[in-house]
This record gives sequence, C-alpha cells and structure tokens, in this order.
Amino acid sequence: MQDGIGPRARWLAGGLIALATGLVANAVLGPLSLGVIEYQFSETLVNQGIGLDVVALAGAAPIAVAAAGLILRGHRAGPVLAFIPATFSAYMAPQYAIGPDYLGMPGNNEQFFLFHLALFVLAVAMLLLAWRAVDPAGLEPSTRRSDRLRSLVLFGVAAFVLLGRWLPILPDLLSGDPTTTDYLENPTAFMLIGILDLGLVVPSAITAAVGLRIGTRWARTAAYAVIGWFALVPASVAAMAITMVVNDDPNADTGLMTVFTVAAVVFTIGAAVLYRPMLRSDS
Repeated sequence: MQDGIGPRARWLAGGLIALATGLVANAVLGPLSLGVIEYQFSETLVNQGIGLDVVALAGAAPIAVAAAGLILRGHRAGPVLAFIPATFSAYMAPQYAIGPDYLGMPGNNEQFFLFHLALFVLAVAMLLLAWRAVDPAGLEPSTRRSDRLRSLVLFGVAAFVLLGRWLPILPDLLSGDPTTTDYLENPTAFMLIGILDLGLVVPSAITAAVGLRIGTRWARTAAYAVIGWFALVPASVAAMAITMVVNDDPNADTGLMTVFTVAAVVFTIGAAVLYRPMLRSDS
C-alpha cells in the first residue's frame, strides 16, 4: 500500500467512476431496458447491442469501479485493471455512433451522438492515464519466462483475430460483390469492426508480443493493455450470439454461438490468470 494518492491517481479513479456511470446509463437507456435510445440498426444488430450492454453492465462497469477503488487505496493493480473497461469502451463506443444505418433505418440514436462521443473520449483518456500510472518495474510476473509466455498468448490473440475471424472472409470482401451475412446486414458496422480489429487490435498484440520477446521496458504495460481488451470483448461477441439465439433472430447460428462462447471462456479465463499475480500483490 502507498500512503499518498496524487492528483493523477484521483483523476484516473474519478474518470473510471464516470466511465462506469456512462456504461450503465447507455445500457439502461438502450434496447436492453428502457429503449430511450432507438438505434438505426436491423433486428440482428439490435440483438447484438443487447448482448453488448449485458457485458457492459455485468463486466465493464463493475471492473471500472473496482479499479477505481484499488487506485484510491494505492494498490498498483488498480491502473492495470483499468485497462479492461477502458479498452472495452474505446472499442465499442465508436460502433454506437458510426455503425448505425442512419438513412436506411428508423431510430433516434443520432440525438445521442455527443453522449457516445463522450464515452469514447473518456475511455481513451482513461487508457492513457492508466498507461502513465502503471510502473513497468512493478508489473508481475517479472521474469523473462513469464514475458515469453505472455508473448505467446499475444501472438495467439493476433492469430485468432486475423486467421479465425478475418482471413476466411477477406477474399469474399475483396471480390467486389461480398456475400458475407455480416457485411450485408450492415456494411458500415462491418467495415468499422474490420478497421478496429485489423488496424488496432492485431498490430497492438503483435507489437506488444515482439516487445516482450526483445525485452523492451514498455512491453509489459502494452501486454496488459491488450490482455485487458480480450478480457471482455470476446465475451461481448459471445453475448451477442447468445442473445440472437435466445431472441430467435433470423441470422442466429447455434454453431457460431458455441464457438464464440468457448472462445470467450478461454480468453476471459486466460485474462484472469494473467492478471492474477498483480491482484494478489499487496501494494
């Protein structure tokens, strides 16, 4: 434990509470609960949004509050844990604002543009503040063997996203006449996720993995940031697929639901195992 809490730590803790509040408000106002926010989404994407909101309520928001509490106690795991809700929100918030079919579907979510923009900006700010608050020398485990293990995990994350998700459908997408169901359902949302996955997640995972291999100082921090991403995002994809099946969505696929659920369990448990040494620490 640390005796004093500086202004930067207080800003980080306060921002995480604000982020948790925003995630809860977004879920409650959306189709999961009150339906005040009516997204210009098809039935399939509305169901996916419900699954996403469940993970935000049950996972991201509570973890943000827990991270804030650890930060205020001076626990070094607090900023590391903050990576989970920050990366989750930074990845998901743009999909609320950019993904809808504004001209083709009824709804009102453009009226909440500033709210979703604020969620995104706050998430990115928390990600940057958490990065600055982390002491790389205090990250555990701190052995070269553990670095090599984490690098393999990160290479696995990159391979799963690239080879498991995108490589099989890239030929269809690049053919000039795509037939992929997700693309036809909403091309804008589909392409946005492609940009996020292939332009941010995969390069970040590979860069962190290589950094761990060569022993750079920032690599352990970067690794925990990527680990924070896969702690909840795969679970949100599984929740989307489960919601589609439960709500008898016309595009529901029980096979994909099973695959996504198994992947979510593996990734979430893996993240918990990799975070555990930090959480067991007393300071």
